[in-house]
Amino acid sequence: MKQEKKFIGLIFALLVISLIAACSPQAQQSTQKGRAVFAITDAAADMQSVTSVKVTVESIKVHSAAEGWTTVSSSSKTYDLLELKGKSETALLADAQLKQGTYDQLRLDISKVVVTDANGTHEAKLPSGELKINGKLVVEANSTSTATFDFIADESLHVTGNGKYIMAPVVQLETREDADVSVRSGNKVQISGGKVDTNVKVGMDINGNVGVGVKISSNADISIDTLGKIKLGSQDMVSGESKGRAVFAITDAAANMESVSSVKVNVNSVKVHSESEGWVTVSSTPKTYDLLKLDAENKNELLADIQLDEGTYNQFRLDISNVVITDANGTHEAKLPSNELKLNGELRVQANSTATVVFDFVVNESLHVTGNGKYIMAPVIQLETREYASVKIKSSNKVEINGGRIKTNSKIGMDIDGNVGEGLKIREDSRLSVKGEKITEESEFDLMVG
Repeated sequence: MKQEKKFIGLIFALLVISLIAACSPQAQQSTQKGRAVFAITDAAADMQSVTSVKVTVESIKVHSAAEGWTTVSSSSKTYDLLELKGKSETALLADAQLKQGTYDQLRLDISKVVVTDANGTHEAKLPSGELKINGKLVVEANSTSTATFDFIADESLHVTGNGKYIMAPVVQLETREDADVSVRSGNKVQISGGKVDTNVKVGMDINGNVGVGVKISSNADISIDTLGKIKLGSQDMVSGESKGRAVFAITDAAANMESVSSVKVNVNSVKVHSESEGWVTVSSTPKTYDLLKLDAENKNELLADIQLDEGTYNQFRLDISNVVITDANGTHEAKLPSNELKLNGELRVQANSTATVVFDFVVNESLHVTGNGKYIMAPVIQLETREYASVKIKSSNKVEINGGRIKTNSKIGMDIDGNVGEGLKIREDSRLSVKGEKITEESEFDLMVG
């Protein structure tokens, strides 16, 4: 009888705890929503004979570490950028209720761009219909957040030698939280007040890559080949006439991590990207690097030492095959959100000089452990590039880099979906799990239900 009473008492106590948890603000937080208004405008200068640039947006999406991609709108809408500019108007893209939280990427899917000039209407070629921008959109309950995509048409629109149009969007993205919004007749939007969280100008290159400092230059000799691919001609950023030395190195400045004694990263290939050449392979020889050993020895180890065509490269890519962790319990293969680590940056290669790229893995921010002891490696990297550097390569491929001019010095991370960019990473306090091939983050509510 006493045992039965204890059992009933235990059940009652668990029910009370569950009710308290369900009513707590933390549990309610995951279901609360806030208003998010998305708008489009154009602040471009006049463009000679062009009278209309109509952009058709098929869908709008936002991304968060917890939810992945969320569709804000899937209604196809067309906007005339020059009409918006002429009337100094901002048009409504979407007015939606989103789960409160912080979103780190915004995406427009553009299906078509139609340009009208003195000779009629023409469909412009897009390098990519996906415009994905890193930015911070904070949504709070009982509050309004905004995201405004200001297309700069005069920097986005290009004409080939035979009069074909190419639209490689250049956009000023502004996001605000706690903003004042008025939606008037004709879906015209007025936004004021609040706190600006993002104010960044991004562009797209001929291969559809999007980022800060990326775009097609206004004087580019541009064409569309027979296969429909956009090409740059004699005025490319990379000339191909002269070559310069480029040295790539890898290191780790992470703090010690309890029982972990080794983090071995296997790099299959290293590539760089330019607007004219696309992706250029720097190295295709698989190499393994023990990041904690590099840290302990305070060492930069050589990734590649190569002659590259003179010019400016705007992206770097490491293809990582696997990561092996050694701790007190043995060796374990870590799960990667993505094996492709693609980073935006600037590498300027000049003839008769040396440029350098250093990938500094911050392992204590990159490595995570699930509840059942499985490792997840979502790389966080401090990327540094230099031009006119002084380089010495010593025994055991140790690299010493001094002097020169720093062109890039940015911290770039990867989230659970494999997206890479500044400000992205998996938080240290995230509760992670691996389900099949997918990494997921469990919320407080998930844990209580489980």
